[in-house]
Amino acid sequence: MRLTSTQIDIIRKAISENFGQDVLIWLFGSRVDDSRRGGDVDLYIETSHRDTLMPTLRCKIALEDNLDLSVDLLVKEPGQDKPIYHLAKAKGIAL
Repeated sequence: MRLTSTQIDIIRKAISENFGQDVLIWLFGSRVDDSRRGGDVDLYIETSHRDTLMPTLRCKIALEDNLDLSVDLLVKEPGQDKPIYHLAKAKGIAL
């Protein structure tokens, strides 16, 4: 995994501030592969909250400002089910 412990702390803090303490987070995509270089930060989030548009936007801005990296957020609200969610969890690393 190509994130520092400080970056992980920043991610956990920003996501919990915007989605609550019960949120689950996975890192997926190129940052999971130690042999690669660069790339954005892809995060999969499971939340019990509905209507996540504004929290997602606030969180993305906070993460990009604090990490100085491009961040993509994939947010699963209750009752949603898409194949990408299963793929992100299966190939990702829980934070």
